[in-house]
Amino acid sequence: MEQTAYQMLDIGQLLANDATVSQNKYGFFLCRKGEADILLDNHSFHIEAGVLCLYTPYTFIRIIRHTDNIEGCLMEGELDTIQSALSNIPAAERFAIRSHPCVKLGTAECQRLEQAVEMLAARTELLRKAEKPRSVRLLHTLVQALLQALCLEVLEIYFNCTTIEELPQNREEKIFNRFLMSVFRNCNKERSVTFYAREQHLSPNYLSTIVKNQSGRTAIQWIETFTLLQAQHYLLQTRLSIKEIAYQLHFPDQSVFGRYFKKHCGVSPTDYRNRKRI
Repeated sequence: MEQTAYQMLDIGQLLANDATVSQNKYGFFLCRKGEADILLDNHSFHIEAGVLCLYTPYTFIRIIRHTDNIEGCLMEGELDTIQSALSNIPAAERFAIRSHPCVKLGTAECQRLEQAVEMLAARTELLRKAEKPRSVRLLHTLVQALLQALCLEVLEIYFNCTTIEELPQNREEKIFNRFLMSVFRNCNKERSVTFYAREQHLSPNYLSTIVKNQSGRTAIQWIETFTLLQAQHYLLQTRLSIKEIAYQLHFPDQSVFGRYFKKHCGVSPTDYRNRKRI
């Protein structure tokens, strides 16, 4: 089967997760119907039908709340593939995507985007079914060209639509969101609630109470979630040995890391890596 440099993601899986990180990927979500409040890094936004959200590598993503009928198109692409499309965009404008990731589209822009996605998906399906070497080569080139065209379409639409301002946050929401971002950045070496409480000049108990009230999960559970996300990324996206991953995540040794990973994921790091790569 021919591998492609992008993937369409299942919104249901994203909604089921407590949080995710885009790692070295670019992506976008076009909302077709329903509503949601989302957190991109430590900025929250309200989205509804016709809203396009872009995210850049290593963006922390969390669905805060959503209606039951939320639906849309969610696509993610490899950094190397998207980078060539971004080369036409000045650096200052690229930074704007991270600070203002959501824009409101009109009907015509939504149709343009949907058509580009449908064309790419149709040709990708032909590529997956192709058996003759010549067809595989030509369709692969076509899919790459259509992916580039889609990236340029998304960017052209984004820069010509009205940006959506982030939602205001109360004090507890700000504390919680700062906590999430700090855990995202520091969980590879800091896994105590005390460290994150001191960052915000709070007591560990007070921070824990806010985190529990805001998310229904404990601070320790969030720290574990991000640690496992990091571990899974190293296991699937790098060639680091288990010992090297344990070192990267500041575990005392490989066996301690192995026990920690198996306790929370149900399988050993080696089994996880082998199963996911089959």
